[in-house]
Amino acid sequence: MNKPPPRVAATALTVLSLGALDADARLPAAVAASEFDLRQVGSGELRYFGFSIYDASLWTPEGRFDGFVEGRPVALSLWYKRGFSRDELVDITVRAWRKLGSVSPQQQQDWTAELSGIWNDVTAGDNMTTVVLPGRETLFYDQRGRVGRIDDPRFGPAFLNIWLGPQSVVGDLRAELLGLE
Repeated sequence: MNKPPPRVAATALTVLSLGALDADARLPAAVAASEFDLRQVGSGELRYFGFSIYDASLWTPEGRFDGFVEGRPVALSLWYKRGFSRDELVDITVRAWRKLGSVSPQQQQDWTAELSGIWNDVTAGDNMTTVVLPGRETLFYDQRGRVGRIDDPRFGPAFLNIWLGPQSVVGDLRAELLGLE
């Protein structure tokens, strides 16, 4: 059996690696096929104590994030590498809001009640994509399609600020999502 020349093998490996990166930065079919016409801003991986938690990517119509501007959707897509229960996801969200100090306790309670009715448990390979329509509602999708929405126009920016705000609890990932690294 003949081996490919080293240069061909290295090129094939590079192409395979790049394909894997592109696969991690994709939108679920229902979002990709929507009227939003989104382009990727940036992507990265969240790791915690060396464990891969999820691959994340940020999407806007222009392919850059200029804040939450009415009429310009912003999507954050998470492809999970491990499982979480719905209650764990809600608890993680509340802890992030508390750390940021940007959401009142009453608002946290109201929004977490809504999230508990929308979100499901996730397993490795599952997706959760949040599409914020600034000044309007926030839509939630998984890999199968739309799973719910929150009508409060304040929710989406407060939620995505966990990743995108200057005081983000995931600073390194924030830089990658915003295309700063």
